[in-house]
Amino acid sequence: MRQIAIYGKGGIGKSTTTQNLTAALSTMDKRILQIGCDPKADSTRMLVGGVRQPTVLDTLREVGTENVTLEEVVHTGFGGIKCVEAP
Repeated sequence: MRQIAIYGKGGIGKSTTTQNLTAALSTMDKRILQIGCDPKADSTRMLVGGVRQPTVLDTLREVGTENVTLEEVVHTGFGGIKCVEAP
């Protein structure tokens, strides 16, 4: 397993770069899990068709901590990329 972390100040294109990088890697038959940690929860938006997916915390608040399933917080996007928004 390889892990890549992209970080920096706001507005420099981290989400765009990350989405394009993971999309490119998915075309090379790599299995990818992209975890977004930005409070805007937009690092996976374009991978899942432009729709904002609920964050892990949103889901925990809505469903309750004891009833959350993995399928409720992990969404599959472009190229089979697994997407999670953590904030």
